[in-house]
Amino acid sequence: LVVLSLLAWGFSFPVETIGSRFGGIPQGLPVFELPAFSWETVRLLVTPTLTIALLGAIESLLCARVADQLATDPHHKKHDPNQELMAQGAANMIVPFFGGMPATGTIARTVTNIRSGATSPVAGMVHAATLAVIVLVGAPMALHIPLAVLAGILLFVAWNMGEWHEFARLKHFSNHYRLLMLSTFFLTVVFDLTVAVEVGLFMACALFVRRMSGLFRAERQPDVAPPQPTDLAAQPPSAPVHPVATWRLHGALFFGAAAKIDPIIQAVETGPPGMDVELDACELVALDTTGLDALEQILKAVAARGGRLSVVHLHEQPRSLIERSGFADRLAAQGGSGVDV
Repeated sequence: LVVLSLLAWGFSFPVETIGSRFGGIPQGLPVFELPAFSWETVRLLVTPTLTIALLGAIESLLCARVADQLATDPHHKKHDPNQELMAQGAANMIVPFFGGMPATGTIARTVTNIRSGATSPVAGMVHAATLAVIVLVGAPMALHIPLAVLAGILLFVAWNMGEWHEFARLKHFSNHYRLLMLSTFFLTVVFDLTVAVEVGLFMACALFVRRMSGLFRAERQPDVAPPQPTDLAAQPPSAPVHPVATWRLHGALFFGAAAKIDPIIQAVETGPPGMDVELDACELVALDTTGLDALEQILKAVAARGGRLSVVHLHEQPRSLIERSGFADRLAAQGGSGVDV
């Protein structure tokens, strides 16, 4: 940086510099100033503020995680996410009063620090102090730094932080993971980390929903004939025994998998009248309101045919939702317990 800047200045190379492009760097520390306040401004800034806060938190935590992975010091202390976000939030609440903008932890400077041997948070303080010295002392000299030199330094830093050997590991993962990783990588390079995180999170959520919905299934269990008394003459007359159909639920019954309940409803509607249905939820790990609506549809179909529905072997989360929603009471109103944990 120093040598090339001196060469460009000494030989008057026709290149753009910080001074020619931006007009210079302010020399001096910013002063405290209360920003103008109006409800109209607050209304306009609510949505951007929440977006910036969310993306800032994600980027800072991602940066801290990368730092933990790159650190080789055996005494390195892993970051505390709560402490990281509290410190960043406090700083971003104060800096606007001095003319600053919201900031996050940045991967480029963090990786550069670690590659240079940084092992503690003191490195960040040294970085801030160095920038302060440049602003106070070196601002006139920084005007002559060619932008091409800064671009070369950024390319060098980007190459060092690329972790290119990690691409060889992609062959061990699924196509979905490769698509997610490569898409996020190229969006980071072509646009910026903010766009890459937004799109990457959306893709990750979509792939997660697809994967979870693929894991859910409802298996029809073999029908068990009701026990028949050996001495029919000795038995008092009783109500006829209803046939029972049992399905075992596996996975998570949520909005992405609710359609897989339709075969149960079809089997009830085409089955014999008065058929009871038992849902074995011993493998059902999660249930949401859409899944609960699907169970409601089964209950309506069973009741319309004169049968009863029971849900047995529930785990804590599905059982809690069924009880809080009142669905357990509707099951019990059929004449039996309806729900069995």
